[in-house]
Amino acid sequence: MTKYCPNCGEHLIDDAKFCKSCGMKLDGSQKTNPSEYKFTPPVVEKDYKLISLIGGAIGFLIFPLIGIIIGIYIYTRKDSSRAKTYGSAVIGVSVLKVIFNFLRIIFYI
Repeated sequence: MTKYCPNCGEHLIDDAKFCKSCGMKLDGSQKTNPSEYKFTPPVVEKDYKLISLIGGAIGFLIFPLIGIIIGIYIYTRKDSSRAKTYGSAVIGVSVLKVIFNFLRIIFYI
């Protein structure tokens, strides 16, 4: 027989003396059908727009700009013969990423 807490609606094991969710002491007369209890879970609506905007700005702009800065640093090093090649590659990939991100913003919003 499946039992549910009359206070919060949590599924209970058959020999439970307390609800594992809300801690209510159970007296043995728990309802067996979840539609019989009056519990309605609270509706919580969170606004994730700001978090999404910040995450998008970090992913779309800040990381590629950091790549451009690192590429410029590598490109201007004098101690390596291949620094200009590697720096150019990092700058190129980062610039392409920025362009790609702006195109995604323009065509998908």
